[in-house]
Amino acid sequence: MPKSKASKTRTRIDALRAMIDKECTAPTCQESGACRHEGEKDAARHMLARLLEKLKDAAEDERDERAKMWAEIYERGYDSHGNTYRRGAKYRAGQSMKERAAGIRADIKMARKAGQTPLVQEGPGLATQALETYRFDPIGEAPEQIKFRVRIGPGYGSIRIGIDNIPQEWGWIAEEVVEYRGEKYTRWRRTQALKDLEAELKSVGQAYNADHGSNLSTDLFMQAFFVFVESDDPERLARHAEYESKRRDRRT
Repeated sequence: MPKSKASKTRTRIDALRAMIDKECTAPTCQESGACRHEGEKDAARHMLARLLEKLKDAAEDERDERAKMWAEIYERGYDSHGNTYRRGAKYRAGQSMKERAAGIRADIKMARKAGQTPLVQEGPGLATQALETYRFDPIGEAPEQIKFRVRIGPGYGSIRIGIDNIPQEWGWIAEEVVEYRGEKYTRWRRTQALKDLEAELKSVGQAYNADHGSNLSTDLFMQAFFVFVESDDPERLARHAEYESKRRDRRT
């Protein structure tokens, strides 16, 4: 098999280094005390320097090409094999899960604070009319009683964003369902307002996330971490309250 260009270059570099490092054993040079082959070694040093500079330039060009290729893949969102790639706007390599969770908390807090500012502002040049700024932010405009919690999941592989104190009439729709045995039960469906809130919280978390080549068809998951948004419907809250009540009774 013929050698590649890179392989030939490496062979020449090895040969030049061997020539430069080889100690002269010629009798005439040893007798005179001055090596007459020093000029050859100088020429080898100059040639070696040129070859190493070419290798350095080639490596830099290759790095630039690879960086450009990966930038295009992340912008597109997938590669030629169907693997998905994505970087969130606030993703930083080497960032700890504690730092990511803290960033998500800060973003939610800022959104809540922004939601408290009035939509109508009056300026000095608008004496007879008000300037209305349209803004729709599910986090900022969610009911004031709602509380948010951000926790790192077991094994530090996920971040869980919880929504607590959801007003029942705001977040849930009761649907009476008859099961196959004829018994009735209540199924709780999310309102559109709650769905919008959950989607917005998910996007806040994903801004700190990255996907380095996941492929669902082969069950390959390469995300930096997973983001889960959790909210309990009224039935689940009632069961939890009943469980806590029984546990308190057992303790007493």
